[in-house]
Amino acid sequence: MITEARFIPITPKKIPENFFSLIEKLSDTSKYLVYRVDVTDFSLEHWNRTKEIYENKGGKVILNSRLRNIISDYEYLHLTSRDLIETNQLSSCITGASCHNKNEVIKAAQLKLDYIFISPVKNVANKNPALGWEDFSDLTKLFPGPSFALGGLKLEDFEIAKENGAQGIAGISEFFQSSV
Repeated sequence: MITEARFIPITPKKIPENFFSLIEKLSDTSKYLVYRVDVTDFSLEHWNRTKEIYENKGGKVILNSRLRNIISDYEYLHLTSRDLIETNQLSSCITGASCHNKNEVIKAAQLKLDYIFISPVKNVANKNPALGWEDFSDLTKLFPGPSFALGGLKLEDFEIAKENGAQGIAGISEFFQSSV
């Protein structure tokens, strides 16, 4: 389980020019990173360098399930909601998933996943309608492990997320901005 994490950055699909400098900074403040670059941008060298930076500081890189057919050396796996629904049996690695509704959270609980992301809490362009904190809180109660709030959040939302049952906050844009 990922019980000590407060913030989990998620890489953007498109790799920014300053990616590794951002990774260096993030590895100082977050023990976990979800690696979800676009399949067309993926390279083994990029994956290995990202892992090297994080692991040198005692952290772990979590592979997005869209990339699991390309790479085999991962200890942590993050299932997309589609992959979650299609999964009936897990490997021995630490596994989490993205959940957007009650059925997905229940499936994650049935599979005994190690953690989940529940999203979107707030409005995010081109995403599902916002859940809001009340629905987020209700969904966290259906999962026995750590839940992370995702979707339109800022680091300042950590306290309200915690008040609503979150272990912490996950995000993309809050962590992968050039000002980080």
